[in-house]
Amino acid sequence: MQKLFSMFPGGAPGLALLILRLFVSALYVFDALTGFAAFNVPLACVLVACALAIIAGFMTPIAAGLAALSETIGLNAQVMQITLNSFAPVAIGVALALLGPGAYSLDARVFGRRLLEFGPGVNDDK
Repeated sequence: MQKLFSMFPGGAPGLALLILRLFVSALYVFDALTGFAAFNVPLACVLVACALAIIAGFMTPIAAGLAALSETIGLNAQVMQITLNSFAPVAIGVALALLGPGAYSLDARVFGRRLLEFGPGVNDDK
């Protein structure tokens, strides 16, 4: 995970990523409970599991990518008319997978936000 992101932003960008994670997770759970459960129960279970991982910020790029893929598969299973709004969960999931989880996540605790300290003599210009 550390190699995927150069940093885990804190402050306002980190808060924005937290809000994005919470919103997209709620969207995925709602989609799983309403639309996909009638078509494919295992797909709905995968979507809920991905949503829980995204909320916690655990393996966020993998969970968001898998959720976006599940939403895409769910779009193929729907018999109703597909609109532009149908692709919003897919686009948000891909964006979250590319942006990363932010500082307020388990990924940042486990894989990032390290403090580098140099001992005496390391940065001496003598």
